[in-house]
Amino acid sequence: MSTLPPYQIPTSMAESVTRHAQNPPISESLFLSCGIDTLDLGLYVSWDTRWNSTKAGLEDKKSAAQQTTELLDQTDIGREFLHHPSGKAPNYRYQLHFPEYRVYIAISDKPGKSPNVYVTIKAETLWHVEFPTILELLEFDLDSFGGTIERIQPSRVDLCADFRINPPPTLQFIQQHRVSRSTMIRPYLSGETLETFYSGSPSSPVQIRIYDKGKEILKTNKQWFLPIWGVDTPEGVWRVEFQLRRTFLHQYRIKTIEDLWGKIGTIWEYLTAEWFSLRLPDNEKAERRTIHPWWLLVQECSERFGGMSEVRRTYTTDTVEPIQKTLAHICGRLVSIAAQEGIKDRMKAILHLEELIYQRMDEEKFRSEYKKKAIKLGYRGELGGAEYEG
Repeated sequence: MSTLPPYQIPTSMAESVTRHAQNPPISESLFLSCGIDTLDLGLYVSWDTRWNSTKAGLEDKKSAAQQTTELLDQTDIGREFLHHPSGKAPNYRYQLHFPEYRVYIAISDKPGKSPNVYVTIKAETLWHVEFPTILELLEFDLDSFGGTIERIQPSRVDLCADFRINPPPTLQFIQQHRVSRSTMIRPYLSGETLETFYSGSPSSPVQIRIYDKGKEILKTNKQWFLPIWGVDTPEGVWRVEFQLRRTFLHQYRIKTIEDLWGKIGTIWEYLTAEWFSLRLPDNEKAERRTIHPWWLLVQECSERFGGMSEVRRTYTTDTVEPIQKTLAHICGRLVSIAAQEGIKDRMKAILHLEELIYQRMDEEKFRSEYKKKAIKLGYRGELGGAEYEG
């Protein structure tokens, strides 16, 4: 573990010892990982001569999905996906949900000045699968609808770095140390405990988020991060994340995926050195202040991004914790049903619940709901999603 020595705030900055003690600096930090957590792509796609009939089919499936929440379907090579009842405003009418990504399709038969297909790749896919493999899969899926990718343009990129730090940052700590090009901030607290700190508006070209990633992991089904981090518990893990929109990427002349890979290290260096940084309040001029020791580790990730290859971690399934939470819910319902039915014997109650479930859900419904849930869960170690073998 990299241990950062405590520092003393100069008295020339009129910082009292009492205030410093109430707002202790981060004294320990350990780098865990860095990477791309969100990647949205604008695709220029040409459709073949079947486009009118393909579009009519998409329209029919979209209408059918509006009667439920989504409609299960599969491509000509057996790739299962969901039709959603809504697209992506304002340009993309149709939404196809695959285990690895979501595909939004406009009604135009050929690309114009703007992309006519928009793709949002899921985080679990980005952290485990090489991008060329993702692209190859995407080409197969679009080909099944008669589409050919002519050009790919990055539209949104979220770059992040994760650290185990102690003690956790407070709002006061960030406010006292931040040097930012944006004056807009949005902190979210639980009581007096900081959970998330935003700088920059949600619609601005750049926005930073510093947040308790470990707490998010405990609330969501993202236990697969633990083997990536090499830890047994997510407690104490904080993330520094920059959200970059198309306007910013355009300013950096990022027009292709190759441009992004070539400039990603330089971008991180700019973001963590010039756009936002945490510095010791040891000089009246912000640009001359000493970089906070933890933030130095954040800045050093530019070299990791710059040398980023297509190597990805081997996928390890989620830990049993989410399953245990589901079981706790089921057990609670079991007791409720038993009490309502007056069944005091545990085994009889379990058998009765089994009978009720068997009557309520037939094999066809189970298969359908299983496939839908597998697609929503996303990548689980096998491209194309989990398959049901009956």
